[in-house]
Amino acid sequence: LKKKMEYLHEPESRPWISELVKPGQILEQYKEDVISTKPSQYYTNEKEHRSSHLLNMIGIEDKEVFRELEETMDEKNLTTPGEVLPMQVGSSTGDGIYGTGVPKFFQTKIPEEASDNLKTAFLQKKWLDMVNKDLKNKRRQKQLEDNSNFFWCQPEPPKTINYKVNDSEHLYCVRIYRPLMHSLERNTPFKDISYSQEIWLLGNHTLAHLRDQINCPVDNNIVGKQHQVDNLRKTAVRASDVYKSGFFFINDCFYNDTRDEKNIDYSQVIRDWASTTDRGLGPFKTAVMETTKMDELELRVGYPYLYTHQGNHEHMVVFYDIRLVSTDDPQSVVKYPFTRSVGTKFSRFCMVCESDIATWVTENNERVPEDPYFFCTICFKRFNLKENGEKECNFDAYRYMDVNCV
Repeated sequence: LKKKMEYLHEPESRPWISELVKPGQILEQYKEDVISTKPSQYYTNEKEHRSSHLLNMIGIEDKEVFRELEETMDEKNLTTPGEVLPMQVGSSTGDGIYGTGVPKFFQTKIPEEASDNLKTAFLQKKWLDMVNKDLKNKRRQKQLEDNSNFFWCQPEPPKTINYKVNDSEHLYCVRIYRPLMHSLERNTPFKDISYSQEIWLLGNHTLAHLRDQINCPVDNNIVGKQHQVDNLRKTAVRASDVYKSGFFFINDCFYNDTRDEKNIDYSQVIRDWASTTDRGLGPFKTAVMETTKMDELELRVGYPYLYTHQGNHEHMVVFYDIRLVSTDDPQSVVKYPFTRSVGTKFSRFCMVCESDIATWVTENNERVPEDPYFFCTICFKRFNLKENGEKECNFDAYRYMDVNCV
């Protein structure tokens, strides 16, 4: 019963979820193995290895056999005449990123002979023509393929290698997902689960560093009914300025943010609820977020953990990759933590003009058919306010912060 929460997502039946591990200890041991295996600390990648070093690494004593192996494994032998030209990153929507020696936004066209004789090529060409012609379909496809944002944000390889960082520092790759609305009856072309950020940290960073990197538009909500607009004299008070509490729930432990003396323990009410004898949950542990380093965690790679802030605003958190820093990663420790990529974000538009992004939201407004109702600045003033600035009827109005404002 104590492990009931951990097995809620059935990790044993999901191949992408690892066993419960201590990444810090495993990476430290792996680092020692890498150092003992590398021919020299001054070789940065496989392209700089000499044949003699590779011969010793794979344990082949006969040089003639090794020469034949090199000729056989040459990448030129992997190509065939008439095949699709290589691309660093390709997408069915026509997007791409810069790659060494590969043109940007390059995509091989489907020949007419293939589309006339192969059904798969015909359907693919038909679908590409539809996507490139209709902007709505292209935006929808980008929403469904937001994992490609990782490749689109690929930085250029570092020009120099820091031997104290490369194959030494522990790298944690974390994805933060948008809160999702649970509904049994929901018909939408968009995915229920979509990531908002991908954050990279080192092993010596704490969970507080991870939290500070998370950008959520809810933190920018203006608190209170007064002073809903920033001005030159005074900026409006944001939710993040008032409600600073929050926690991560990882492996049956609540990691609470205690950096501000006014912070409250959000997990207390959950622990009290779970402590009743008839639920079979707990007991849960608690720890301090700002003193817990990434290397001190015990977790499952690929498992959905929880981040909660602003009372009940919940984000799914997944540690999807944990490894040593490689030659393609930033080589300076001061560049960490950082946001590696962001998910596709679609703005909420004004429900009146449907052309400008919403900046105001009303509740209990009897003059509109839906509650809440979103307005751009111009439509909000023209529809809800009289010439003297008074309201046309009684309603609650709040500034709305779009997802693309953070």
